Amino acid sequence: MNELTAVCGITVLALVLTLTLKKDAPAIAFLLTLTAGIMILVRVLGACSDLVRRLGALLERGGITGSLYLPVAKAVGVAMLVRIMSALCRDAGQSALAAKLEIAGTVLALSLCLPLLEQVVALAADWTF
Repeated sequence: MNELTAVCGITVLALVLTLTLKKDAPAIAFLLTLTAGIMILVRVLGACSDLVRRLGALLERGGITGSLYLPVAKAVGVAMLVRIMSALCRDAGQSALAAKLEIAGTVLALSLCLPLLEQVVALAADWTF
């Protein structure tokens, strides 16, 4: 809960400062937004490492191999990174670049999940009715 309070505090402070600076110094306002985003991500990384460790242990207990959940986890990581980067592009007024980034992220996420799809197709082909 302390992390959430800290993240919300950083966000509100950055928003107020950015709104104050945006008209007179848009470049500084953008850098402030970028810095606040990095600070938030650094604060959340500790929780993410614990989440990944515990989720891995849970999946291992359930007998689910890494070849099944790793492509999905990678695709989720790509989606999160693309969402953050495209929002930064839009904040900087580069919506066309954001759209191209989203297309690239979609293609990369699909290519990461292709081994999982191949396993599903192989499993379905082995089933006999």
